[in-house]
Amino acid sequence: MSQPAFEMINSILDIWKIVIQTIMFLVLWAAAFRERKGKMDGIAAALFILANIGIGFFPCAAWVRYGVSAFAIMGYARICYKKQIGKAAFVMLAFYNLHCLGYLMASSIYEKIISVMMKSLGIMQDNYLQEVNRCVAVGMSCLVFAYSVLFVAMTLILCKIIERADLTAWQDVLLLSVLNFVGSMIAWVVNGLLIVKADEGVFILFDEKPDLLWKVPMIAVLIFVGEAALIYFWQRYRILLAERQKHFVEEQQVKAMKKRLEEAENFYGSIRKVRHEMKNHMANIKGLAGAGQYGEIEDYVRRMDETMQELEYKYVTGNAVTDVIINDKCRRAEKAGIRFEADFRYGGEIPVFDLGIILNNLLDNAIEACEKLEPGDGFIRLTLKRKKQFLLLEVENSFDGAVPVQSGRDLAPPTTKQSTLPGIITEHGIGLENVRDVAERYFGGVNIKVKGDLFHVTVMLQQGEVGEGK
Repeated sequence: MSQPAFEMINSILDIWKIVIQTIMFLVLWAAAFRERKGKMDGIAAALFILANIGIGFFPCAAWVRYGVSAFAIMGYARICYKKQIGKAAFVMLAFYNLHCLGYLMASSIYEKIISVMMKSLGIMQDNYLQEVNRCVAVGMSCLVFAYSVLFVAMTLILCKIIERADLTAWQDVLLLSVLNFVGSMIAWVVNGLLIVKADEGVFILFDEKPDLLWKVPMIAVLIFVGEAALIYFWQRYRILLAERQKHFVEEQQVKAMKKRLEEAENFYGSIRKVRHEMKNHMANIKGLAGAGQYGEIEDYVRRMDETMQELEYKYVTGNAVTDVIINDKCRRAEKAGIRFEADFRYGGEIPVFDLGIILNNLLDNAIEACEKLEPGDGFIRLTLKRKKQFLLLEVENSFDGAVPVQSGRDLAPPTTKQSTLPGIITEHGIGLENVRDVAERYFGGVNIKVKGDLFHVTVMLQQGEVGEGK
């Protein structure tokens, strides 16, 4: 084979490698960002392929193309995937690792083929250089074919595994990228040792250490298996953690509703008791009147009135459950010397179970914050407003001003409560997560604002949409 023909084949194989690499990167990207596939992504993918092929025609090292591609990828992720830039970094590292591992495995195949073919050549024959070019061309073709098959196979396997990967935290990205770094570094070291110029000649790694022809591919396979297993078991751990947290949230909700039902039962039990004793009260009053003890009658009636007032609701909201919740929180607050105000009228727009979760958690948090103040200094204000199809539930309370909270939707105050389950967020955090989960179920949200010693939470709920959202 002539030198020009050899160089042409080599150029074709280089372009083929670039095409395979580019397509496999886009396949990995599509698997990781499966929830977002828009027109912009299609245009970016086409430009990415053309740019890589274009750079391939320039006489520059491969790392230049990788560097330019990495810069473009992270820039695109920064613009279009601001909250998932960690996932973009993981995809890029995983791609480079698969490329390196595929090349390591294919290199052994190439070395074995070249070794066998070169042995059949005689250095004294006239067309020796042409035969060497032919052998190298065949070996390179086998190398690229094996590399392509291995690269595609590993990419498809990894895509299947990362289908449900939700990589938003950098610590997860770093954990799952450990073996990506290891694989890439091993490939870099081995490639650097394949052919080394020495004073007395050339050191060829696989000639000096023939056993590495099967050990190197085995190491590459084990690294890939380790990476795939790490991602799989990380996903299983995240699923298990989510299930435990969901179970804990549901348990807290059930406990809260049981408590409300017990309070309602006790309240109505007290009413039944008073009704039962009313005959005795009337008999006692009649006896006092017959004896002419009118002063005692007045004191007796006053005490009965105090007892009846305890059984009356200060706030009537239009629903028995919200009546119990708000009046119970009011009594608890007033006993602690906390001023409590409520402007709340339930209209049935949101199921009372979900509304009860929001009220319980927000009012409990407000009371706990006010209890840290001097008696008489704390206050809580509850309001429910309607704006078109939206409900706005607001809880405003005073606090000691020492909690380092900034305004924003995703921010929440720290808590001194201790969690009973390791690895699960504390009860205070669970309460706010409950509120946020309910709000998102009704296509709403939670907004927290802090100004001085004033803490303000607004929960927005969209009326009558939860069934359609599901």
